[in-house]
Amino acid sequence: MTRARAGALLALVLLLTLYLSRIGGWVLQDPDEGRYAEIPREMIERGDWVTPKLFHVNYFEKPPLLYWLTAACFETFGQTEAAARIVPAVSGIATVLLTFVLALRLCGRRAAWLGAGILATKPLFFALSQALLIDMLLTACMSATMLGVYAAHRAERKHGWALLVGFSVALGMLAKGLIAIVLPGGIALAFLLWRRDVPTVRALLGWRVILVFLVVTVPWFVLVSQRNPDFLHFFFVREHFQRFAGNAGVRVGHPEGPFYYVPVVLLGPAPWTLVALLLAATRDGRQAFREIPAEVRAFCLLWFGIVFLFFSAATSKLGSYVLPAMPPLALLIAAWLDRAFVEPRLVGIVLRTLNAFFATLGALLAVAALLAWPLHVRLAAWLHQDVPDVIQIAGATASVALSLLATVLVARWTRWEDRGRPAAAVGVFVAGMAAVLLCATQGRAVTKTARELAFAINDLHQAGDVIVSYKRLMQSLAFYTGQRIVQYDAYGEIKEGARTAPDHDDWFWDDPERLKAVWGSKRVFVATEAKWIPELTALLEPDPRILVQDHRRVVLVNFPAPAHGSVEAGPSDQDTADEPES
Repeated sequence: MTRARAGALLALVLLLTLYLSRIGGWVLQDPDEGRYAEIPREMIERGDWVTPKLFHVNYFEKPPLLYWLTAACFETFGQTEAAARIVPAVSGIATVLLTFVLALRLCGRRAAWLGAGILATKPLFFALSQALLIDMLLTACMSATMLGVYAAHRAERKHGWALLVGFSVALGMLAKGLIAIVLPGGIALAFLLWRRDVPTVRALLGWRVILVFLVVTVPWFVLVSQRNPDFLHFFFVREHFQRFAGNAGVRVGHPEGPFYYVPVVLLGPAPWTLVALLLAATRDGRQAFREIPAEVRAFCLLWFGIVFLFFSAATSKLGSYVLPAMPPLALLIAAWLDRAFVEPRLVGIVLRTLNAFFATLGALLAVAALLAWPLHVRLAAWLHQDVPDVIQIAGATASVALSLLATVLVARWTRWEDRGRPAAAVGVFVAGMAAVLLCATQGRAVTKTARELAFAINDLHQAGDVIVSYKRLMQSLAFYTGQRIVQYDAYGEIKEGARTAPDHDDWFWDDPERLKAVWGSKRVFVATEAKWIPELTALLEPDPRILVQDHRRVVLVNFPAPAHGSVEAGPSDQDTADEPES
């Protein structure tokens, strides 16, 4: 095996370790991970892979590809947190590899290694690869689409690459809807028209490409529409056009201003964006940027800019939505660094920037971790968290600080730049960021979840018992209990499905007398927020007993049961408003 192949194999092993080694062992976070794990669990339970359901009511907000793949992972590996996160983690790995292949075509081998390393160690990109969300799957599909577009543009025989585009767009359509057509289509059209490449446009719109797209996408849309006549209007009109525009009457989660994504794209990829900003601040750095081939600049800027502007124009915004803009940003920074390495002065700017970032952040986090140990009890009270959670966060902070400072020491010890290998010097910081990200995952167990509540219910649950979620939709509660749950004035994103459900009256309550009657006749578990305890105590007889309490949430029962690791909530927890649903 040659040294180059051995290095490539080692890099792949490290990438797999980084993205797959920590996906299990920590709770599914509400609301998103709980939702996207419960839907495939119900698919398996019902044996119906056509109509997505959440809490056993129709859920048409997203297409089914993530649910299908996650359900397949559950069937293969069991219904665990690790199995739930395989799809986004593998999608992240695939996106890094696709970015590497595309960078080889755009700007050469050194830039390809830099681009893959930069993308893999962007904190936002890595974090979203470790969470059960749709956006990373969409990003992988879109990255494959853009690779196919550019490869078709450069190839003499375009049809094979055009078929890849049709297939990847179809998968993206099944992942998140029309966005997989609109964004890549806009980027490809703008780029190819700029290059006056009409033959590639024709190839991408050829009948074979359209046929591949239709064969992959149409069957599910036909089947789900036949079984649910209201699907097409809800999915296309309401969830696409009306939500994008923020039309009155349509629920818009997370409405934000037009500049919401500016800090996201600046801080999410740090420290690599900081390096780019400092290069842009110098004349030589700007000259290095201009030396990037015009075609490469245009392709990456169009890809990044159209995604950024599109989501900035939308009413509903979340940081994860802009994830498809991360690969072109990594490619652009890598191509810029590749040109900057020709000039020793720019090499010095790049490496001093990375050194300063790692050293400063490492020192600040080390001080924070040291202060947290003697003050952990006060910090827990101030942050309204459990003491063990604060200690865990402090431990993760200390590990991150050590990794940052160790990277600085390794960089100074190796001094690759003095040996004329600036890319290897940057590689030290890429490896350091990978270590930082792995250490940071230690603190993620402090999340919004209902797992501990569910485990307490599971220990005592008997046939015929009733589980009620009172004024709080807890997505992960159904996943961890494996039971259907009565929703009492708790709807959130299932409101439309619940309204039209044939068994609405059996599982969706809002009459206090009904809850009172069931409480007096059956064994009942009520999962709710601690602030509702006085209200329930005044309503129910016998008085509710606390089975388990976790921060703001609590399970109340009407039968003798030992406290299950309960945690006392502070006064401020009682008055805290509901957390927003995504």
